[in-house]
Amino acid sequence: MTATIQTTFRGTPADDDLDRLVREEAAKLERFFGGITSCRVFIDKPHRHRRQGAQYQVRIVLAVPGKEIVTNSAPTEHAALVASEADRARKRDELDAANRYSEVAVRDAFRKAGRQLQDYVRELSGSVKLHETAPTGHVRVLMPDFGFLRSSDGRDIYFHQHSVLNDAFKHLHVGSLVRFVEEAGEKGPQASTVIAIDRS
Repeated sequence: MTATIQTTFRGTPADDDLDRLVREEAAKLERFFGGITSCRVFIDKPHRHRRQGAQYQVRIVLAVPGKEIVTNSAPTEHAALVASEADRARKRDELDAANRYSEVAVRDAFRKAGRQLQDYVRELSGSVKLHETAPTGHVRVLMPDFGFLRSSDGRDIYFHQHSVLNDAFKHLHVGSLVRFVEEAGEKGPQASTVIAIDRS
């Protein structure tokens, strides 16, 4: 994943395995949209409740062009009761059990983030199609996983295959007409979102 990923632990010690899981799950989000600029994940373990046991709460903040996507996740009451019973049955394995439940919370939060990201892409796709003011350009260079657009004002603009909506990268060719959303990249202008206008 090219976006910046930051994991913050609150109320629980930093965990390398959990941080690695966060990075793996964050990388999967690029299947939906390649224009994520940052992914901040907050893993919180509030004080232990007598009846519900340890509950992990995971908050994900994804920065995408024009907005932030925020997802909150906490285990269901059923998951908390299962965790509580497991803790009573295996006190000496409490740390391992806690790690399992934190992984469930992380995966659940990323599933929700993925759904919200897909909604954002659909919304973005529709808004770009509707607004004739979105700039157009032609594909000038195509490589296996990226390319360059020539904008209508003559500039070359980088784009990655994950920035092309509706899995249309494989249908592009040199000369394809596209609409795009431009943003500043580390090495110059880049298209965070590309929509193929024609696939001929």
